[in-house]
Amino acid sequence: MGIISSLKKLDLNISDLEDVVSDHLIAAVTDAEGNIVYANQKFCEISKYSEEELIGQNHRILKSDEHPPEFYTKLWNSISNGEVWNGEIKNRAKDGSFYWVKTTIMPIIDSNDKITNYVALRTDITKEKEIQEKLLKMEQQLITQNEQLLSEIKNKTEDLVKSERLATIGTMASRIAHDLKNPLTIIHTYSEMLTPEILSKLDSKGKEKWIRMQSSILDMNRIIEDVLDFAKSTEIKKSPNSLIRIMKLALNHVDTSYGVKINFPENDVSIKCDSRKMEGVFSNLLSNAVEAVNGNGEIDISISSDSEHVLIQVKDSGPGIPEKDMAKIFEPMFTTKNTGTGLGLLICKSIIEQHGGTISVSNKPTTFSIKLPL
Repeated sequence: MGIISSLKKLDLNISDLEDVVSDHLIAAVTDAEGNIVYANQKFCEISKYSEEELIGQNHRILKSDEHPPEFYTKLWNSISNGEVWNGEIKNRAKDGSFYWVKTTIMPIIDSNDKITNYVALRTDITKEKEIQEKLLKMEQQLITQNEQLLSEIKNKTEDLVKSERLATIGTMASRIAHDLKNPLTIIHTYSEMLTPEILSKLDSKGKEKWIRMQSSILDMNRIIEDVLDFAKSTEIKKSPNSLIRIMKLALNHVDTSYGVKINFPENDVSIKCDSRKMEGVFSNLLSNAVEAVNGNGEIDISISSDSEHVLIQVKDSGPGIPEKDMAKIFEPMFTTKNTGTGLGLLICKSIIEQHGGTISVSNKPTTFSIKLPL
């Protein structure tokens, strides 16, 4: 026999119901309109309302705003059609606290198949819900950590593959560069020896071609030096050094013009570093900055420090780096110059990281920022 059929034959006795459920369930009875006509002691305890405060009220007094209006509409349609409803509801107590109840609502139907009352039997599942919520949070944290771990593994794998490829490229490039360096050195030496004699015999167009050839030899030599620097894997040798001194030594390798003003900082910081390699870093950054201002502009160098790190920034007044190139600026073989290997900034990045530091770039104005441990 079904529960609704049984309830039809039930002569509802509130006192008998109280004896059965008072020690186990949160119980309430409403009239056909849903107004509370009975609330047991456990209902009063969990809701923080007295029986007098509950009687005559609709269950909306407990509404927590956890569930959408459609939730309650569906519930009411079910029980008003004579169906038993089962589900979980979050309620708000009188003091504003929340609690969850597992609920069964049964319609009471008389001999004329008319609903006279509704009986709601509930059990407190607040602790279970809290545990469930904690487990869900832990699950989400584990999912997030797993995604981060997978991302790190992917990045490390890509870095490893890239490193292996670069090592292979570096080995091959080193061999080629060594093979080219000796004959190029001979060409450069003889061209310089012949320059005074050749120039005295050439017209203006011939002199221009000779100068362009000399410039090309220098470009080729610089490319070979970059490749050889890239291929080197020598360990850094740290010793205390003045940053200003390293920067001024680096300036000796930079071709400047009268229209370019380089502003060095007034303050100086001493750090433990490989002065020769750091000189190469600043030489590269200053050369790039000089090219960026195209013979007319300013380059500002600043130094700031705290108890643990020093920050060096090289800023130029040039037009800036195209946004599409910003993400690729430290990639191998990437260059915006007509000549060059695209290895200069990669070598700088490698040297800075060997020192336990970082290098980054921002735009407008173009600013290279180096952070190194003291």
